[in-house]
Formats: sequence, structure tokens, C-alpha cells
Amino acid sequence: MRELTLDEIEQVSGGSGIGEYAADGGGLGSLVGTLSSGTLYGAARGGMVGGLLGASFGVGHMAGSALYDWLS
Repeated sequence: MRELTLDEIEQVSGGSGIGEYAADGGGLGSLVGTLSSGTLYGAARGGMVGGLLGASFGVGHMAGSALYDWLS
């Protein structure tokens, strides 16, 4: 039996997609929003901001990875 390549491992494990970063950012943002304001409004606002920041990080990460793969 052969070892899996990095691409095969990412396909099986779900990879590191933009949605995954957005979900992680949204969860963390809602937690921080709740702790900082103590209201549901703060949790929703923090979740939205965290989700947007996570998605933008995911886009940058995937674009940077693709550019790195293309240059090397």
C-alpha cells in the first residue's frame, strides 16, 4: 500500500476551504462578542465580523498557496 500525497490527504480530510476559515472565525467572533458586550447583539455582531475576517483570510491563504505552487 502506498502513502497518500498531500493533495489526496486534503481531499479526504476536507482540505482548508474558505468556508472552514469563515466558520472558525464566526465561532470565535461570536464568543469574543459575547464576552466583550454580554449581549446577543454583541454575539451576532462579533460572529459576522469574525466570519468575514475568516473568509478573507481563507481567500488570501488559498490565493497565496496557489501562487506559491505556480511559482515553484
